[in-house]
Amino acid sequence: MFSKASITLSLLLPLLSKTQAAFFYPDVQTSLLEHLIVDTYGAYWSGFSFAITPCSHYVSGNQTLGRETAAQWLRVAFHDFVTARVEEGTGGMDASLGFETLREEDSGTAFNDSLTFFRPFVNSKVSMADLIAISVSISVGNCGGPQIAARGGRIDATEAGQFGVPAPETDLETTLGYFANAGFNRVDSIALTACGHTLGSVHHGGFPTVVGPEAVSATNTAGGIHFDSTVDLFDPSVVNEYLDGTGNQGGPLVTSFNASSRSDLRLYESDSNATMVTLANQGAGFLNTCKGLLQRMVEVVPKNVKLSDVISPLQVKPVNATLDFDDSGNLVFKGYIRILSSTSSAPSVLTLTTSTSPKPLVLIPESAPGSSVFGVTHFFPFSTPIKPASSFQSFTINGKSLAPHTFPVEASAFVIPSLSSVKSGASTTVDFTVATLSSKGVFKRSALKPSVSVSAPVPQMGTLGPAILGFKDVAVTNVGEKMGYLLWRGSVDVGVLATGNVTVEVISGGVAVDTLLLG
Repeated sequence: MFSKASITLSLLLPLLSKTQAAFFYPDVQTSLLEHLIVDTYGAYWSGFSFAITPCSHYVSGNQTLGRETAAQWLRVAFHDFVTARVEEGTGGMDASLGFETLREEDSGTAFNDSLTFFRPFVNSKVSMADLIAISVSISVGNCGGPQIAARGGRIDATEAGQFGVPAPETDLETTLGYFANAGFNRVDSIALTACGHTLGSVHHGGFPTVVGPEAVSATNTAGGIHFDSTVDLFDPSVVNEYLDGTGNQGGPLVTSFNASSRSDLRLYESDSNATMVTLANQGAGFLNTCKGLLQRMVEVVPKNVKLSDVISPLQVKPVNATLDFDDSGNLVFKGYIRILSSTSSAPSVLTLTTSTSPKPLVLIPESAPGSSVFGVTHFFPFSTPIKPASSFQSFTINGKSLAPHTFPVEASAFVIPSLSSVKSGASTTVDFTVATLSSKGVFKRSALKPSVSVSAPVPQMGTLGPAILGFKDVAVTNVGEKMGYLLWRGSVDVGVLATGNVTVEVISGGVAVDTLLLG
């Protein structure tokens, strides 16, 4: 659902005046990505951070393998980025890596491990490339590092990209050339490598020419040797241990028994260690250096991609807020209001007022809060009748020590959640019912049937990244009228099993006036 009215959001975000999604604020894509970044622990968590909780966790297999998912995510993002050709405007963060995992330069389990985990989160609004990018923000920020700004809007590639990932045996000139192609000079390359190698290990199982078989043990079956002694903490230890010759001395790519595989050593020494000394002298400032470099890395995208504004945590956010019909056929507006606070304290009550009624609805929080590195999340459920629907244009949230937040609503048409579902058998079937206001708004009683689009993420050859299969102008049939709305029913057989949430949208004038994710 969309409105052209301005929206009053958290003080953390600027006021927006463009067309907005009424029940996804400030828009569908931003709302979904913000959820993954902010709702990381406890109540209504996204499940995304499960893979890196704790940061030493390996989500894709036995813990005795000695692998670490947080470090894998950094490696995946680097490999996707570094084959960019910035002068040509090609490559970068585009998920082309999914088509490249059989290349020798992309050896190891990190890529398919990570893409397999990301896969169910891909839908028509959230690309695999965006997930790879925000995984850097989540892994670094939740493992002791800085909060790296996240943006959405990346477009997934449909084929493999260029070659050009530095390998342990790659000579210095070629390595610096690969970085230069992606827009990073020598100093950038050294610092980005140090930042990326503050987490994780190199394993005999994937790189036997770097780590010898003596590293394999019953509790370290993949034979991993850490880059530094704080393997699951994003900190400057890798720099200090390299320069001081202590701990892990910078890791296997510095100390390997095979001199030709000491790629980090060649890179660090290429300016006589000047950059590494500078990084060490920064102390905690090393984290800010990494913050800037990693943000630059994930924002290298093909020239046809326009990234969104930075996704900032919302202090006040409607969650799963929808129009629906109750068992008695009455129109209701229901969902949750999420409050993000810096401490466990939050308003003990909120009030919600709609444009259809001046009487405020008192909201009481659920007992179990959630949490994230951004603070504590409190969820306030609500359900309130809407009558008449033609007057429902906005709702306002108030609370003690909380500035009023007013959110616009476009109630002319919506996908009815209680009458829409997906079924999985030989393939995924989407059944939906759409309501269009017959007396006012986008649709008139005499108008043509509403235009409905369905999009589903589906498997594609050569990559674990899904393709988005779209069905436009799906056939709908009028099945009655309720509370001033005409009801339209339709169904789509996707043809295969969807890999994630299916999107149903009502389209008017080429713009979605309501979006519902099912799955």
